[in-house]
Amino acid sequence: MSTAEYLRITRHSAPRLVAEQLLKKIDSGELVPGDGLPAQRELAKLLGVGRSSLREAVNALAVMGYLEVIQGKGTFICQPLPAADASLSKLDGALQAGALIDLMEIRETIECRSAELAAERAGANDIRQLNHILSQIDAHRTDYDAYLDADLAFHLCVAQTAQNSVTLEITRLLLEKVAAHHRRLQTAFLSSAYRDNSLQSARQVVACIQKGRGPDAAAWMGRHLNEIRTELKDILV
Repeated sequence: MSTAEYLRITRHSAPRLVAEQLLKKIDSGELVPGDGLPAQRELAKLLGVGRSSLREAVNALAVMGYLEVIQGKGTFICQPLPAADASLSKLDGALQAGALIDLMEIRETIECRSAELAAERAGANDIRQLNHILSQIDAHRTDYDAYLDADLAFHLCVAQTAQNSVTLEITRLLLEKVAAHHRRLQTAFLSSAYRDNSLQSARQVVACIQKGRGPDAAAWMGRHLNEIRTELKDILV
């Protein structure tokens, strides 16, 4: 565990200031690849910020490729670090992307369960609708606005197929927030490889729903939702 000293944050815009301080420690070599950060509760106290502000900063640096958050183990400096670039110029975009990562965590909880229920409850019409939407995603891979609309329609259709009115309404609200984040982050710049991989994982979700394989549908939905994590660092503006 690193013994680096941390300056308390007292100014406004705490997440950015936390991220800047951590970046400076990484750039100076005070924190090196493989080092573990203090537990978030402890680090927030050292910096004098709330845990939500610290989490925003950690999410942003994870998006940028400087930190790796390992569930149940802690937060570590990445090995290797990103190639040197104007990291601070990308920080504002990364902070916005970090909010999308938080949304993904909630979506994983809700939508993986929806996929599992959909596998238990889907009828023939549901499967036809899901496959139709997949064809729309495929057809619009070069028209990003239409592609995004089709992708969001896919997630809503899975929630409808799960036949749970509460999770359907929660999914609607989450998708509205997701759409706003995507447009703000200019995710039209996501690579064609990302779109291909995302489509393939969506197809696997539908295949598992059609075969009634609930746990597999949930696992593939989790993979589908997480496709974007490795891509965000390449589109920060």
